[in-house]
Amino acid sequence: MSFYPQPNKYQCGPFALKYALVMLGVFKGEDQIGIIAGSTWWAGTDEFGLARAARRFNCQLKHFQSSNPNDARKLLVQHLKKGYPCILSVKNWEHWCTVVNYQKGKFVVIDSELDKVVNVQTTQRLLKRWRYIEEDTGIVSYDGYVLVPKFKAYTHAQFTIEKAKLLMYDKNEDLANKWDQYTNDLINICKPRTKLSLNVITFSEFLRRNEQNIIKRVANWHGEPTYSELKKILANMKFVAEVYDLIIPEDEEKKALIDITSILMMYACGKYGMNKIY
Repeated sequence: MSFYPQPNKYQCGPFALKYALVMLGVFKGEDQIGIIAGSTWWAGTDEFGLARAARRFNCQLKHFQSSNPNDARKLLVQHLKKGYPCILSVKNWEHWCTVVNYQKGKFVVIDSELDKVVNVQTTQRLLKRWRYIEEDTGIVSYDGYVLVPKFKAYTHAQFTIEKAKLLMYDKNEDLANKWDQYTNDLINICKPRTKLSLNVITFSEFLRRNEQNIIKRVANWHGEPTYSELKKILANMKFVAEVYDLIIPEDEEKKALIDITSILMMYACGKYGMNKIY
């Protein structure tokens, strides 16, 4: 799973569900979702196909609707505040997009139709795209689907407006394209924060204590990667850890140190190669 535009017009549905699932820590490709949903180039993906695909991944798509824009906005915000991503039918039911957060009158929207997939939209702009007008009757409708997991979701991504903007910077393209790899590695090293999380440190604090030592050892032992190159990878990890609020138990700090150093050394060997040393 990574954040990039859809390659064709008919895959917006699978992309929208893919981006909704990743908010809950579920990583599935758009091709797999498209097969389950029955997506076709001539008809795209309907809400029944998306619901079927959501069920396959142990989630439920619940429909919500209103003819009043203010009521529709309130319903959307209510679902988002519960930590549930929402898939909206926009452009007169011709396109699907995913809304993942609301802050200060603005929405964080993941839209595979756009070059900058993760973007921030005002309420007015979102409502304008969301509004459906029945051609024959003139009836107005705002239709959306909230994705509710049937499992205990330990990793709820918190894409703030600031994080959404940062992710779409050109300098973060590699992070956007390899989001699932970074997340899967970190989930195996860190733990999601819970109400019972005691004696823990944030990933930011972990780096404050260990970053210099990790970078120095990997760069000097391998000889090829630069300090700044390795620092960027650790910054990407920090970004993901903050989005999912991942923490490290203090008694596992040494293990995390070994794991992160091993990942960076594998990165160095994979990119630059390595000669046999013994």
